[in-house]
Amino acid sequence: MDAIGPRQIELKVHGLTKEDHGRVLARTFATKLTQLVAALEAADTLANGDATHDYVLANMHMSEPTALLREIPIRSDKDGRSAIPVFNDAIDGIKVQDSRVVTLAPVVEKVSRLTAGAESRFGFAEVRTDAVVTRIDEFLRKRANAARKSARGVWYDGVSLGSFDGILDYVDLRGSLPQIKLTLSAGGKEIDCVCSREDIDALGDALHSRVRVHGRAIYSSTSPLPLRVEVSSIEPIKKDGDLTRWRGAFRPFTIEAWDGDA
Repeated sequence: MDAIGPRQIELKVHGLTKEDHGRVLARTFATKLTQLVAALEAADTLANGDATHDYVLANMHMSEPTALLREIPIRSDKDGRSAIPVFNDAIDGIKVQDSRVVTLAPVVEKVSRLTAGAESRFGFAEVRTDAVVTRIDEFLRKRANAARKSARGVWYDGVSLGSFDGILDYVDLRGSLPQIKLTLSAGGKEIDCVCSREDIDALGDALHSRVRVHGRAIYSSTSPLPLRVEVSSIEPIKKDGDLTRWRGAFRPFTIEAWDGDA
């Protein structure tokens, strides 16, 4: 994976299926690139009060449709704040549904358009900066749509750190943030998860085995379970736990009568 500089941002679009991994319609790729630039321009205006940057092509790859953009000042004597951190902030606000969806509303609207067509016209896309990798997928599309609605359900809506116990399976290993699913040990419900490529490579025997995943859980008010967990670590659970340290802890015992304390 090529390093990305602080004023660069990369878009990669994946095909609808694993077999069509690199097959993306030119029209679709061009549309997604245009929508990304529109979101960056909205972020630029919010960050600086006016448009201060242009976005130029720095590199392209064809095998997996990818465009690397570089942010440059419109005027050589005026270089305002980079729009890229504001763009990333809007993405995170969409995920957790906090006040940023209001304060960064023009960017949120453009990001919503960027997510359109996920899993129908393309599989998913990835936007990568020097600090963050974001999956542009069905999950983000639903969160962006929810951000524009005021209705709330009865469950917690937000983000929290947590751990979840279950059986791990792969869904889609493409890209920098592979998608996995965890079937919970309690209840058998499935939770959508994304993790780093390094975590997938290190899993080994954990596939189809019981694990505990730790990470940032993103909740919607429509369900008590998280919509997605952004996994920070995966811990295999031994099939046969060692109970020797509990030996004798559960033996029957007698409680003495309290009559003498009266």
